[in-house]
Amino acid sequence: MVYYAPSTREAAAADPAARRIRGVVFDMDGTLTVPITEYLRQMRRELQVPDGVRILDYIDMRLEGERRAWAHRRVLEIEAEAMQGMELSPGLVALLQFLHANDVRTAIITRNNRAALDHFVNNVVARQPPEHRPFFSFDPLLDRSFAPTKPAPDGLLHISRQWGIAPEHLMMVGDHGDDLLCGIRAGSVAALLRYSDNRAFEPKAHVVVDRIDGLVAVLAAGFEADMAIDGDDTVGV
Repeated sequence: MVYYAPSTREAAAADPAARRIRGVVFDMDGTLTVPITEYLRQMRRELQVPDGVRILDYIDMRLEGERRAWAHRRVLEIEAEAMQGMELSPGLVALLQFLHANDVRTAIITRNNRAALDHFVNNVVARQPPEHRPFFSFDPLLDRSFAPTKPAPDGLLHISRQWGIAPEHLMMVGDHGDDLLCGIRAGSVAALLRYSDNRAFEPKAHVVVDRIDGLVAVLAAGFEADMAIDGDDTVGV
């Protein structure tokens, strides 16, 4: 087990060299926002994606020609429908306020398309009260055009280099095994936002919370993480 010191200004001032979380990288759908499970099920149903296969992998590796082009168009159409109901995850503002107050950087890595990410920033965030908007200072914002995307660690390692923060000082937060594997493979802490239907991913999580603001207590107090958890894809999709 590896001990992470509290991610607070006071703790950092007292012991600047201690291992602590200095940056948090978020998944978007189901993490920063409420889950879009029904839309994902719709994609699988319409595209006839087999169980255990990632939707985008199925399209790019098993479809060809016009069928592949149609599938990509249909994914974009369903994602556009999902955008209209996009809402913040309960407790998110409290977590972002804590991170902002303690100089912990934030970013986003999503397997969604750029239009959905822009909708989150330009519409969902823009609707927040003016006093809350400074907390939503995500940078960079990586959509699935940054390849390879999750569960590959490349996006998280890119952010690590851009920030000048070692991967072991980063936390990847998500609701899916791909988010956790991304974090593990980068050498970062993987945190699962747990729902009733994603408990199968718990074995790949260093930290588990049932509401996203549960991370405030974890980061404020410090925590232990089993960094020996491996990045093998044994939990499926």
